[in-house]
Amino acid sequence: MSLRWFNFVGFLMLFAGLFLNELVFLNIWYGANYFLGFVAGIYYISAVWLSLWGGPRLQEA
Repeated sequence: MSLRWFNFVGFLMLFAGLFLNELVFLNIWYGANYFLGFVAGIYYISAVWLSLWGGPRLQEA
């Protein structure tokens, strides 16, 4: 399996998520903003999916 461009996008999203993590979860803890937690969850799920996805299957002739 080779790494493709969307795998690198997923890795960059996960790396950026390390820094955004504190802002999001401190906001949830003190402000009870659960919608922001939902958005952060979708962000992390999509980042993991992009970093692990192998791409579309190629048609073999």
